[in-house]
Amino acid sequence: MIFSFLLGMLVALAAFVLWRLHAAAWQPLWTIATLVVCPPFILSYAIGAIQDSAFAIVLGVSTILLANGFLYAGVAAGIYTVFTLLAKRGGNN
Repeated sequence: MIFSFLLGMLVALAAFVLWRLHAAAWQPLWTIATLVVCPPFILSYAIGAIQDSAFAIVLGVSTILLANGFLYAGVAAGIYTVFTLLAKRGGNN
């Protein structure tokens, strides 16, 4: 689960950095693809519109990173639970 959490954070960081570097060329197709792998990325539109302080950007980015990390860890835990239950069920027959 730690690996899944870190992978989720890495995916979110990569998506946010790419978005910040190429915001002008960001197309709707890339937005949809990014939202599929990183649903908390939707918060980046609120961050992009507000350039008041560095604290707001750090707070928004850390929220995106943690939310995607927890999302990936939760999905990994759910998959592990399903496979564990199926393995126990198959072993009892």
